[in-house]
Amino acid sequence: MNASDHNGTAFGAVDERGNVVVAKSADLQRLLGYWHAKRDGRAFPQRADLDPIDLRFMLERIALIEIHGDVDRRYKLRVVGSWWVQKYGFEPTGTWLENWPNPAQRKVTLDSYQALLAQRQPLLLIRNEIADDAVLNYEAMLLPFSEDGQQISMIVAAIGQR
Repeated sequence: MNASDHNGTAFGAVDERGNVVVAKSADLQRLLGYWHAKRDGRAFPQRADLDPIDLRFMLERIALIEIHGDVDRRYKLRVVGSWWVQKYGFEPTGTWLENWPNPAQRKVTLDSYQALLAQRQPLLLIRNEIADDAVLNYEAMLLPFSEDGQQISMIVAAIGQR
């Protein structure tokens, strides 16, 4: 079932297995509603539909990730909020995912991006694990964006407030 098709009302996202789930975090619910509004009947909103002023309620916990290539896919961390800097101790803005210094965190992130591309709809992630000596304990959402309406070209990643 598509998480955005319930009598025409957006009500949730899917998890990495495709099960419909609802975010517990009010700001992730708000962000998902924003995504659906900007989608405006299309499969995905475009990057131009995204206004950072609208997201100021959680801007420090948002990252924009560009997707480059089809076969040898790469992910560029175009803009990364200060939450990640505080959590991981370095500034990832402008870096490529393959250069993320912590291999276990990089793999968890890559797997979630690939799940989003496979599901082709908002993805809710619940993290409660340790990777590279970092405690990953949060609720996150990945939102797909597309410039041509078909191919996902950007991901908005957001961390829920706990």
